[in-house]
Amino acid sequence: MADSEQTERQQIKERIRHRLRARIDIDIDREKIAERLGLDNPVPKITRTSSQIDSEVEEKIHQHVEKYFTEELSKKYEVEAAEKFPLKQVNDEVVIIRKRAGAIKGVLLKNYTTYIDVAGYRINKIDIADASLATFDRQENDKLRQRHVRRQLQAERNRLTEIGKEMRKKLAEELYTGSHYLRRNGKWIPATKFLDQAVSYYRKKLIKKLLPGIKTEVYAEFGYTLHKGSWVKPADIPVTMGPTAGVGKPPVLIGIGPGPIVMPPKDPRQQPVDRRPTEVIPPWEQRDRQQQPTTPDKPEKPRLPWEKSGSTGQPVNIPGDWQAAL
Repeated sequence: MADSEQTERQQIKERIRHRLRARIDIDIDREKIAERLGLDNPVPKITRTSSQIDSEVEEKIHQHVEKYFTEELSKKYEVEAAEKFPLKQVNDEVVIIRKRAGAIKGVLLKNYTTYIDVAGYRINKIDIADASLATFDRQENDKLRQRHVRRQLQAERNRLTEIGKEMRKKLAEELYTGSHYLRRNGKWIPATKFLDQAVSYYRKKLIKKLLPGIKTEVYAEFGYTLHKGSWVKPADIPVTMGPTAGVGKPPVLIGIGPGPIVMPPKDPRQQPVDRRPTEVIPPWEQRDRQQQPTTPDKPEKPRLPWEKSGSTGQPVNIPGDWQAAL
């Protein structure tokens, strides 16, 4: 018995899946979804993988950068450094900046290893500022020129890095688009995958809509009914006995309400009536919880400006209407 019921349940599930799949195949049309999304029909497959495209982009950028950074570029900045930081020779006019005693201007008469002679002043090289020392000391001058070349080349690399970002963006868009990719949420994905995602979304949405009705149809075809959230045969629905049922008494089914309520008969005798006269209170004498009672012969007067809440005295400038009232 259990095996036959399990087999029947399996048949029910298969019929539900078959009927649901048939409805989905009718209602879900990939071509219409692709047309709605603005895709080509049919949607072409990708021609290159993302790793192949990324490698090609980086290779083209590298070729551009290496092509730009040639030996001629370094020579260009070396010439520029020589012009900007010339090496002074003996008998040249120089300006020497000392670390503590200020500047000395004059003709460079002697240039020795440890000191120089400018206009008859002997100055130790250790007392000369680095920038000034580089104007006549070859070793310091070479360091200054090399530093200038490095800085200029680094500036060029920084500039090319920004150019490379724009190149990478344009090349990636060109290669990915040509390989049938779409840009979605900051990432490149195949157009076919994008269509699959859309179809899957509409399938799940349609399944959620159709499944309850199809389950009801199929289970009803097999003679099942829904009882307390489960599909069962009517013969399997248990009959619950009430607590008052006993031997020799008919069963009391739960859910059957009590009999009609019988009201007791009314007392035919009349109730005594109070014949005493009642006092009628006029409206103006009735107590009002929100405001003080007023009398008809003394109407309430409007408040004057200085009588309003927050005023402490009569204002200096009284409007004309209020002056007439006074």
